[in-house]
Amino acid sequence: MMYDVAVIGAGPGGYVAALRAAMRRAKTCCIEQGKLGGTCLNVGCIPTKAMLHASGLYWQMRHLDKVGISVDNISFDPAAFMNRNAEVVGGLRDGVAFLLKKRNVDVVTGRARLVGNNRISVETPGPTRQIEAGAVIIATGSRPARPDFLPWDSGRLMTTDEATTAADLPRSIVILGGGVIGCEFATIYSELGIQTTIVEMLESLVATLDSDISKAITASLKQRNVSIITGTKIESVTSGASGVTARLGNGSTVEAEKLLVAVGRKPNIESFGLEELGIVFENGVIKVDPCCRTNIENIYAIGDAAETRQYAHLTSRMGIVAADNAAGHKASDDRTVVPAGVYTHPEAAYVGLSEQQARAKYHNVRVARFNYSASGMARAYEQTQGWVKIIADSELGAIYGAAVVGLHAVDVMQEITLAMRNELTVEELAETIHPHPSFVEAVGEAAEAWMQLPIHMVI
Repeated sequence: MMYDVAVIGAGPGGYVAALRAAMRRAKTCCIEQGKLGGTCLNVGCIPTKAMLHASGLYWQMRHLDKVGISVDNISFDPAAFMNRNAEVVGGLRDGVAFLLKKRNVDVVTGRARLVGNNRISVETPGPTRQIEAGAVIIATGSRPARPDFLPWDSGRLMTTDEATTAADLPRSIVILGGGVIGCEFATIYSELGIQTTIVEMLESLVATLDSDISKAITASLKQRNVSIITGTKIESVTSGASGVTARLGNGSTVEAEKLLVAVGRKPNIESFGLEELGIVFENGVIKVDPCCRTNIENIYAIGDAAETRQYAHLTSRMGIVAADNAAGHKASDDRTVVPAGVYTHPEAAYVGLSEQQARAKYHNVRVARFNYSASGMARAYEQTQGWVKIIADSELGAIYGAAVVGLHAVDVMQEITLAMRNELTVEELAETIHPHPSFVEAVGEAAEAWMQLPIHMVI
């Protein structure tokens, strides 16, 4: 069958690209071998946030004495806890199917392989289908990394795929990897009272982020009784009748019922016929330009297959850009201003350069912050763990980056993201009227502090 646009993959980039192309009046198909919604909806962003919301409620209810509320005999049902995940995911997946149907996108179930610049062979549950398309968008996503030295056949190991879809919860857990994903799961498990240990080979948690974010997340997890072991590797893992034993590089051992492996994700770019077509790769992913074009004119690539920053929102934006171009409308995005979050409690968010990166790159850097402890809204909510930090050129006020820790940090960060995207200065942020009381007014306060004219703090 002939299409104007064929999308390989129905994750947050693929289905968005298919919808956008169809809205541009292109005859579109979307090929997916698994479930609609991809990793993000089925085993990533959505179920983990459902878990975090519930674990956060459970944690808060056990710490309500500060606001004068006493609750006795609190408990949780692990099976019901996990069943809610399936309900949330199922409802959203049905929504994606509804949208694709309403936009007249043909959904093809099967594994795709490019057999030419415009031809795709799809292994379906029935006969193999041959599809031709004027443009192809590769949105094949990624999968959890599974280190070879681990005993995967033991039944005691999980990736995030299994952790979000399990019928029950572990009694104790060792998490291999102290990055964003590892810290999110450590928050969930520890808030539910599950004995949790993180083992991270680098010297700090979320080590690639602003050092102040790392310190805040570490403090939060320690408050939740997470055992944190950094600066050493897990050398080997053995499995027994009651659980696993991890032997560390420092000579010690850690035991738990299960081991969660959270050491990153690998792009799905093998066995799709890309090498045979001469697709160019760079830094382990497909090389694309700001229009999401590969080196082959009619083939586009988006998301984890084409970006080392594995964010669903970045994937969706790339899907829109690729679809517009594939359907004959010009669009581009240099992807330099991309916010991201760490969904611990409290949340952390960041955009642009960290303080360390900015000081290494530029000479004239000024950093200012405003602490949630001085925020009326944060105090009212009993959520004073947090701050807003703005990193900018000390003379021109151009914003290099920002970091936020605290309740609604990801939402608060969006104002700074919009300012950076539109090249606004710190002064213009300070001159913007912020609603009171609110968490976002901390951005205005931090901007005033950067100007050395703070109202609600002393510097």
